[in-house]
Amino acid sequence: MRRRDFLLAAAGSASAKPAAQRFVRVQPDLFSAPGAQPNCWGDFDNDGDLDLFVGFKAGAPNRLYRNDRGVFADIGAEMGVADLTDTRAAAWGDFDADGDLELYVGFTRKSQARNKLYKKIYGKFVDIAREMGVDAMGETRQVSFIDFDNDGRVDLFVAFRDAPNMLFHNDGHRFVNVAPDLGVDDPRKTVGAVWFDFNADGRLDVFCANQDGTLNGLFENLGGKFVDVAHELGMDAFGRPSNFGSNGPSVADFNNDGRLDLFVASYGPNFLFRNDGGGKFTNVAKQMGVEGGERATPSNWGDYDNDGRVDLYVSSYIDKPLNERDYLYHNVGARFSEGSRLEHGATHGIQWADFDGDGALDLAIANNNPNGTHSVYRNVMPPQLARRSIQVLVLDKNGRYTRAGSEVRIYKPGTREVWGGRIVDSGSGYCSQSAMPVHFGLPKSGRVDVEVTSFTAAGRKITRAANVDPDRLARRTLVLPVY
Repeated sequence: MRRRDFLLAAAGSASAKPAAQRFVRVQPDLFSAPGAQPNCWGDFDNDGDLDLFVGFKAGAPNRLYRNDRGVFADIGAEMGVADLTDTRAAAWGDFDADGDLELYVGFTRKSQARNKLYKKIYGKFVDIAREMGVDAMGETRQVSFIDFDNDGRVDLFVAFRDAPNMLFHNDGHRFVNVAPDLGVDDPRKTVGAVWFDFNADGRLDVFCANQDGTLNGLFENLGGKFVDVAHELGMDAFGRPSNFGSNGPSVADFNNDGRLDLFVASYGPNFLFRNDGGGKFTNVAKQMGVEGGERATPSNWGDYDNDGRVDLYVSSYIDKPLNERDYLYHNVGARFSEGSRLEHGATHGIQWADFDGDGALDLAIANNNPNGTHSVYRNVMPPQLARRSIQVLVLDKNGRYTRAGSEVRIYKPGTREVWGGRIVDSGSGYCSQSAMPVHFGLPKSGRVDVEVTSFTAAGRKITRAANVDPDRLARRTLVLPVY
């Protein structure tokens, strides 16, 4: 095989993967266009297969790849989403809870194009952003569909690199920007954001990763108001120089202690904030081996070897083509080691997803350099190992995908021994939000207990499924409605 076709195992390392496990490019002639930036997965046609949207630099049409049992076809033009505008953000979400995913697409200010909200109408996507009040304009970065006030309706957050961030409240008929009133209109240069309940009080908070020496923000949701607590928690990168800044944050429970941790890719040292409980965090990036990087831009968590410990992919953006560097950090428990690496990095989008339903996490990357690609890699794993996994699809009581930010944990059956913790994606992998099941590798084959924490007007709500057998699930996926 040629080197460009798969991830190479690190030689001479105890953490290296078996030679039989590799990542092979899927349909390389199809996934070959340069200039890709955001990418995100979502089953827009409700056929059970995850489809992939990819946004591009100006002049190249955006693409929507329909997945038909693991075979992809670009139907972006046919579906009406093949914009030629410089695209910097994208997110899937079901804001009207009708069972069909909508797609929000964000552009740059210099393009003079207003952002779009695509809704599927009579089989094609139609832009309804203006009538819904979300046709914002600016250097758009992270977009997230979340329910920040626990009223049961999906709201929309839009972060900008050149303007105050916006939080659009869904009033049931249209959206209204309430960010200035609630204090979450961060005016700094936000290039990444992720929503999660950092202090376990039953409300989603938002971490904003800011660039060009501006400080990061962690906006605590007090219910009716947000307050930036990043400085008092030591999470704002106080004192960094103007050429440092943060980019793509992502959340997972890396040490399986039941608490969600936060990684922040950065120009300058990366941050890995270990959640110590009680709303307190400690930066353990250096001791865990993930501090280094070269202008780190995107990050995303995924247990790519199904050993029950979540791994971390980080890539970088360097101005000169083909100089980007990627890091696939393998979680060996006590720390992370550099495992395998791609010949060329992602520069922007990184998305883990089991697109073929075999139990192994596959990888989609986006590279916006002139000679880059937006490759999709299939994780070729021995079937017995691939089956050592489970996915959890979190839906609302009506079977709709409206519960982004919900926490998912798995346990050793009949115990409270945590085997993994993730969130339903609220923004990760660079300026994107996917709508897909949450994937877990397992420390050993067999049954698991599953627990989902969702958020309601009454606070945190726990939904459990005990003694779940992944082998008896279609595509190893537990569909779990939360009420």
